[in-house]
Parts: sequence; structure tokens; C-alpha cells
Amino acid sequence: MVTGLVVELPLALVELARGAGYSVSTLLPDALAAGDGTGVLAATAVSTAVLAVVCAVATVGWAGGIHLLTGSAAAGRPVGVKAAYRHGLSRLPSLGPWTLGVAVLLVAGLAAYVGPGLYVLFALSLFSFPVLFESGVNPLRRSFALTHARGTGVLARLGVLAAVAVAFESVLSLFFAGVSWVLLGRTGLGASGHGLGDGVIDAIHTAAGAPVWVLLVTGLTVTYADLRARPPQRSPHAVGRRPGAAHS
Repeated sequence: MVTGLVVELPLALVELARGAGYSVSTLLPDALAAGDGTGVLAATAVSTAVLAVVCAVATVGWAGGIHLLTGSAAAGRPVGVKAAYRHGLSRLPSLGPWTLGVAVLLVAGLAAYVGPGLYVLFALSLFSFPVLFESGVNPLRRSFALTHARGTGVLARLGVLAAVAVAFESVLSLFFAGVSWVLLGRTGLGASGHGLGDGVIDAIHTAAGAPVWVLLVTGLTVTYADLRARPPQRSPHAVGRRPGAAHS
């Protein structure tokens, strides 16, 4: 829940601001449509700043949540919430830039082509763990290698996580659509929402999604630990090959 609440808090604030009439997502399209070069630069700067802040806060929560899961074994005593936040802050300089870079890649990939974007999401799903636990490696290449070492098994495991997350979010969306209908007389959720009332409901909806991050941080941590503990699979062509045969 440490991870979930910290990750969802800035996203909820963005939803609240959108409902109040300060939607970041509409700045750039409006500037492009008007042919306003200065507006495009300003909108790009605002969008980048918001993304950077969200990534920074999410990084602290993500690293803190992983530390809560793994730090007790390393320290020999339970890790508290304050210690988890301090650990997350200490890893912000190393993990934050990578998180921002991966977020930009995912946004660009999913916006351009859904299929390749989902593949990038799968391939880079473990990038944070090499940053936290393996010094001196490229986390993007390492995540790619880990997810493809046992591709079918990893894909199945991450697919289950994704399916549960989507199912949970779908139930939440239906519930808050009903709340919106009862209170406001419309199901104006997400981009179709307008007004502060819709923004408040969307913000609460976003914050209520914290358990999804509990599932993700736990499932991905276990997946990374399992993959790192297993020796790499040998090629079928190498079975039975004599040591040194490649050099003969």
C-alpha cells in the first residue's frame, strides 16, 4: 500500500486539476491546432514537468515498496514505513531518470502502435530491479534479457498480473460510474468528465486503485527474484557438447 498510495496520489491530483479546468492533456493539442509555436513549447514544457513530478513521486513509492518486501531479509529486522520512504528517496537520483525515460518510451509506443507499445511494456517491466540490485548494468538491456530468458513463462506470469489488474480496474470503473450517475446524473468519467464534481470522483477513483500497485510491486518483485535465482537456459544445440568443443 505504500507504493500504491504514493504512486496514485500525484495521478489523483492531476485528475482533480483536470476537473477544475486545468487539464494538461488538452494544452498541447489546442496549441497545435492554433498553430501557436510559443504555446506548443509551453504546453510541452508543462506536460514534461508534470510527467517528471509524477515519475519522481512514483519512483520513491516504488523503491520504498520493494524495500519493504526485501529489506527485512537483508537487515535482519522488519522495515518500517519511514525507513521505506527514506530508502525510496535515496534511490531517486539513480532510479528516477530511468523511470522518466521508460515512461516516455511507453507513452510514445502506446500512442503510436498499441501492439509494439505492449511489447515494450513487457520487455521493460523489470527495469527498476537491476537499478536497485545490480550495479554497473544497463537496466533496459537487463530487463530485456530477464523477460526473454524464459519468455513463455514470464509472459504467462505477467499476463496473469495484467489480467487481474484490468479486472480490478474494470470493477472500479463500473462502481464509480454508478456513483457519478447517482450524484451527478451522468457517468462523466475520465476524458469525458467535465466540472469539479467529475474531477473529485475521478481523483477518488484513481486513489482507490492503489491495490493494483500492491499486486504489481509484489508480483514483479517475486518474478525478478525467481528469474535472477535461476541459471540461464542452455541452447538445445549445446546439450551433450564436450567442454572446449567450440574451440577445437
